[in-house]
Amino acid sequence: MRFDRQATIAFVVACIVLGVSGIGFRFAIAHLNVHLRKMPVELREHFSRIPRHLGEWRAYGTDRSLDATVEEVLGTDQYLDRTYVREVNGQAVAMNLHIAYYTGIIDAVPHVPDRCMVAGGFVVQGQPFYVDLPLETSAWELDEDRTHRSSGLPYPTMTFADRITNRPMQVRMPIGDFRIRTTEFTLPSQPGARVFAGFYFVANGQVTASPYAIRALAFDRTDQYAYYCKIQFTMIGDSELDATSFAEHVTDLTEQVLPEIMRCLPDWAEVEAKQESST
Repeated sequence: MRFDRQATIAFVVACIVLGVSGIGFRFAIAHLNVHLRKMPVELREHFSRIPRHLGEWRAYGTDRSLDATVEEVLGTDQYLDRTYVREVNGQAVAMNLHIAYYTGIIDAVPHVPDRCMVAGGFVVQGQPFYVDLPLETSAWELDEDRTHRSSGLPYPTMTFADRITNRPMQVRMPIGDFRIRTTEFTLPSQPGARVFAGFYFVANGQVTASPYAIRALAFDRTDQYAYYCKIQFTMIGDSELDATSFAEHVTDLTEQVLPEIMRCLPDWAEVEAKQESST
């Protein structure tokens, strides 16, 4: 079988154009410092190192381990699922804390309670809403020598005592306003119970409560590395539990646990410095 000479020439020319275009595309990507494929950045410490005693909060029971199938759905095996309890006005208050870490992935759609908990039998009440977390940040200081590259803002830092050695430790805290995306549920097996679940993310050194903002924060095309961490809180209570009291408990636990989480997460200022030195 013979091909027409003009068709053969056209085919060869097309191959050459595609090859040149591919080389040109890779050159342009490198020249513009665009990274479509993200490199992973590892945790500095595993979340299991987070203390089981945080202020008035005490860990209850053992940390929950998910089976392989659930981990596959979750999309990571780097997580902590732990329940903390404290006493308020003579009553025990329990809060489930779930932390999940993702890194090196090109894109992601985070798992959120209003989808995952429904699969577990919970019934959504209304639409998700956002609640501000008025954290006590008077002890935070600004590191004027290290600014976050994409936002241009200086990193806030916090110094706290290591809970084992009691030595002072300084960690960089995430940049941004703290809010929690909250959803209310009911549970048919517990009539009268009110359930609130909410979360925020720390992504590439910034904080957001929006699952739709993750792509903008953690997948900046000029970043060679990428990570995001979901921090989720779930509480089951009686009819007196409402969104305001839930947010108050989340605020208190966040003030205690966030420095420990940031100690485990990558120091994004150091990651940025590493990226700059390699370019």
